[in-house]
Amino acid sequence: MATTAARAAPLPPTERREALIDVFLDLARRHGRVPTTSEIAGAAGVAEGTIFRVFPSKDALQTAAVEAAFCPASARRDFVAIDRSQPMRDRLVAFAASLQRRIRDVLDLMGALGLSQPPPLHQHAACLETGRHVPSEPSADCAALHVDLFEAVLDLVDPDAITVTPHQLLHRIRLLSFSGSHPGIAHGELLTPEEVVDTVLYGVCARPGPIRD
Repeated sequence: MATTAARAAPLPPTERREALIDVFLDLARRHGRVPTTSEIAGAAGVAEGTIFRVFPSKDALQTAAVEAAFCPASARRDFVAIDRSQPMRDRLVAFAASLQRRIRDVLDLMGALGLSQPPPLHQHAACLETGRHVPSEPSADCAALHVDLFEAVLDLVDPDAITVTPHQLLHRIRLLSFSGSHPGIAHGELLTPEEVVDTVLYGVCARPGPIRD
């Protein structure tokens, strides 16, 4: 059972909602199962009744937590924050590392909650502005905003240094990041971000001369 935290300071409903979502996700990933309301309250430093003043039920909290976890806004925030002044390989390693963290978080959560596939993705302009999920009804702009997630990192690539398009390069890094981060697919031999990027950029064959970054 989670250790009881110090009593949390009062928060506005929106902030309390976000705090409870964060606690739910942290406990689920760490313990590999759905946390109890007692564990959530203890880790959040609130009384159990506080949970139900913010969410109508534990299921509602779980649904909100899953939506927040799968919203790509935080991933986009991390991608945008990558230092563009670095050499291209270093930029792409940072991209792969961010991808792998997200992939492992998602896999851990799916395992803990018994999910066989991700939920439908609902993201809106407010999510992009804040860098985290903002609850709202699905709308026609969702698909376009999710495309923007990938468009936000095209400038990590120097087009003149590669023989494919930047989108194709990033797509391959994403595919190898996923397979190299999944214990079942990788048979326990997980790939580091450096291995992912170097495999995509340079392959594994010995080369006669220096490799241009």
